[in-house]
Amino acid sequence: MHISLSSADMARVERLEKTRKTNFRFTSLMSRYLNLFPDGVKAEFVSELVAEFGATPEEAFCAALTALLGLDTENDDDRIIIRKYLPNAVKCLDSFYYRSNPYYREVKINPASQNGWELKEMSLAPWEGFVYNDPVLLPDYTEIPRIGFFRDTFSFPAVLENGREWMTLMPNETATLENAVSRCFGNVVTYGLGLGYFAYMASRKENVKSVTVVEKDKNVIDLFTSRLLPLFPNKDKITVVNEDAFVHAEKTLPFGGYDYVLADIWHDAGDGLPLYLRFRKAAEKTKNIKWDYWLEETIITYVRWPVFGEIYNCIKSGVDSALFPDTEIKSFEDIQNILSFEFLRSHACEIGDFFKIQE
Repeated sequence: MHISLSSADMARVERLEKTRKTNFRFTSLMSRYLNLFPDGVKAEFVSELVAEFGATPEEAFCAALTALLGLDTENDDDRIIIRKYLPNAVKCLDSFYYRSNPYYREVKINPASQNGWELKEMSLAPWEGFVYNDPVLLPDYTEIPRIGFFRDTFSFPAVLENGREWMTLMPNETATLENAVSRCFGNVVTYGLGLGYFAYMASRKENVKSVTVVEKDKNVIDLFTSRLLPLFPNKDKITVVNEDAFVHAEKTLPFGGYDYVLADIWHDAGDGLPLYLRFRKAAEKTKNIKWDYWLEETIITYVRWPVFGEIYNCIKSGVDSALFPDTEIKSFEDIQNILSFEFLRSHACEIGDFFKIQE
């Protein structure tokens, strides 16, 4: 990769580097908030702002987060967070909309425990923050994590392993699987069982003939088949296979007459990248099958910024990069093309090999 830019384009690169740093800082702040004190926004405080000053619930929540995170309105960097990131990140969600989801309506959880695994209901408290969908990427590469809250208590099913959360069906899971549910058809395979949400939603579709769920943990399968699967109206469409996902993808998938695959064996985008890249290589051998990957757009974020870092280091050092060795970058638009979702997705395996991204 050889780079030759004008001074005007260099200035745009520096602005993008500043945006990258601010993205990272805001994501770190939100991670700290969600992991350490997701219930730190108090109903009394936000209710007072709404009642006395006419603030919207989102404005009140942002004001509470500003104080909670110790952001300084007089600091230039903090003002960017307060004025640009927080208002675009925070949303008051309609709990009725999520409760209307067929899974929430029809699958009534009865608490159960077996072999160290527990099926139960958990809940979000009023004003408790949580990630409710994939981040938004603005045209200037500002990345906005989407933080939601309800004004009432919201219950959801969960599976725990030895007292630790293993899988929950929070609004983020239903929202980020919408596209996969809408696109699946024919004979479907999904790698990863969880609470069976995708299998349940796929089985409801008339154009879906069968759903094969591949899960390697026998205890999870036993809990699902004994406690959840009997509650599914279209359970006869669903088959659960106890096998490693990659063994199935390499040995069974190409010959099983399948039409669609969803890969969903990671807990979040952060730990998903190496598994995603491994599935992408498996998908190259099954070009007649349509593949989707849970949280793919977010996972690509973990590819985008290392690539930009390589470009930036190349510019600063004046040394050509072995990444995309035949590529000439002559404008900022060339950089934008490389950082696009479409380009990064199509070159994800090459990028993963270059950065030695592996499990």
